[in-house]
Parts: sequence; C-alpha cells; structure tokens
Amino acid sequence: MLERFSRWKAASIHFGISVAIATALFAAMLLVWYPHPYFHAAGGQKLLLLLIGVDVVIGPLLTLIVFDPRKKNLKMDLAVIVALQLAALVYGATIMFNARPVFVAFAGDRFELVEANAIADADLELARPAFRALPLTGPRVVGTRLPANPQDRERLAMAAALGGSVGVFPQHYVPYATVARDAVARGQPIAKLRTRNAAQAADIDAWVAASGKPEAELRYLPLAARHGDMTVIVAAATGDVLGVLPIDPW
Repeated sequence: MLERFSRWKAASIHFGISVAIATALFAAMLLVWYPHPYFHAAGGQKLLLLLIGVDVVIGPLLTLIVFDPRKKNLKMDLAVIVALQLAALVYGATIMFNARPVFVAFAGDRFELVEANAIADADLELARPAFRALPLTGPRVVGTRLPANPQDRERLAMAAALGGSVGVFPQHYVPYATVARDAVARGQPIAKLRTRNAAQAADIDAWVAASGKPEAELRYLPLAARHGDMTVIVAAATGDVLGVLPIDPW
C-alpha cells in the first residue's frame, strides 16, 4: 500500500492530518481554555508556536526525510514518528492546559490574571470549598482579603519580594461581591484610559457604545498578567465586572 505514495505525497498527507489535529486543539484553546481576550495575556501565542513546531512541522518533516517505499522497515519508522509526535502533542497540550487562566482576582488596587500552574496544590486545599476547583472554561472573577494571621502576612510579603502576589493564594479568596465596592473606589474614569491610549480611542468608544451604559457610569482598573496587562471595566454603581479590554491600563 505504501508503495503507491511518493515521499512528498506521504509528507503532505501527514501534514494535512497534523494541521487538522492542531486546528482542533487551537479551537479548544480559544473557545474553552483561553477565551477572548485572555489568549495573549496568558501566553497563548507562545504555546501555540510550540504546538505548531511540534505537531505541524516536525512530524511531517521527519516523514519527508525517512519515507522510502523500498525500505523494509518503513512501517516501523513511520510508527515511531507518529508515536513521538503524539507524545510531544500530549506534552504540549498538557502544558497549555496547566497554563490556562483560572481566576481574575481583585487584589486591592488592581485585578490579577492567575494561571492554573501558579497555584500550589497545598494552597488550593486551604481555600474555601467554593474556590477549590480550578475553572476549565475561562477565568472566574474573585476577590481577595489580606490575612490577619502574622505568619500568613509574612508569607505574602516574601512572595511579593519574589514577584508573587495574593492572587496566587486561593486560601485568601472571597466572593467578588464582598469587595466590589473597593474596586469602585480604586477605579478610574474612562476618559483617563482614553487619554493614555489615544491610538485605541476608537476601540474604547466602540466598547462603551456597545455596553449600552453612559461613560459616566463606568470605571476601569488594571488587570496585571504575566504576558501583557489589560484593562477591566466595572460598573461605577456596583463594581460588577462588565468586560476586559486588551488595552494597556498604564
């Protein structure tokens, strides 16, 4: 059967199958694990390049190199390539899954985008029951409260010195509704965001118009993320999170 294929045709078929698999996984990333607008802020682009490099390029390239219908062990060679490619694909998909954003945590003066692999299992076990499960379909908005325990405060201070924050400690999570008014107090008027991002003023205006709310009833706060900060828009009256814009809040 393999004798009917040339080296280039075999590699092309392998490439087509790889593209189909990569497309399905990419769709899962965008629609489930990294919903808009969190894809870039959570490092999705780098993970996607890893996926393309491993699944779409390396596998078909190896097929192109080793394929020769006259080889006695050709089936074994192709089986090894497929096995290696699948192992790499599973590894890449696992990395993507573990790096998915799971919480948008309000932390005093800003929101923080928290990725699954930033939360230690031991800390997750200490969280309230409502916060022990990591979301699978996009980040959940939560609030935080600084602990009263001096030891816990010292741990947070040490984490902050190393670039960490309260957002990665789910044992300090509280329902966002209990701190929503604090977000309002720290929020800034949309006019200030527009001034800071004159090149994206049209995008801001379009979002405000689509929200159906007067600009005076909106406030914004920063959303700190490891791969690029964004902007959270909240209702000035309640603090409810209305949306996240892929715009630099600073």
